[in-house]
Amino acid sequence: MKKEDLIWTIIYTKAKQELRAKRNLDNQGFEVFLPIISIEELADKSRKEKLEVMFPRYIFTRLNEAEDWSSIRSTKGVSNIIFFGQKIAQVPNQLISYLKSKTDKAGVFKQKKIERDFKRGERIKIKKGTFQGMEAIFLSKSSKDRVRLLLKFTNQLTAAQLPASDVGKKEIIKSFRM
Repeated sequence: MKKEDLIWTIIYTKAKQELRAKRNLDNQGFEVFLPIISIEELADKSRKEKLEVMFPRYIFTRLNEAEDWSSIRSTKGVSNIIFFGQKIAQVPNQLISYLKSKTDKAGVFKQKKIERDFKRGERIKIKKGTFQGMEAIFLSKSSKDRVRLLLKFTNQLTAAQLPASDVGKKEIIKSFRM
């Protein structure tokens, strides 16, 4: 079979079974691409590398449109093949080539660190550390790894600097009043 007869398509996997589906499809002889992101995070003053699937529950597989796909559908880890109406979902070769060009040999994208971009005045919640559970207002970044916040102590607002890894966005804060 010629490579030009093959198309890239999208396989929907079972929850958290992307690697299992990839391994099983590889074993069946399919060409599979599963982009992984390597994220460098700050954790307790040390840097940790964490690997995550770029597109949770989706993998790319190269196949022939005219073939029988029942073996794919019955593969452990696979939920289904993605269709748009009656037509199988096709991914442009250029997109797969571009994604592959940005990865290493293992298919891993390198990302330096998670940026926590807060806006001045944004209400946030302290996720860990001495002030864990407290609500605060973001003022600014004081350095690469630290943030300036306003904390409410005894009905007064007090400025403080904390590690950026200690804070996170708060969905809705109704109790914080100035």
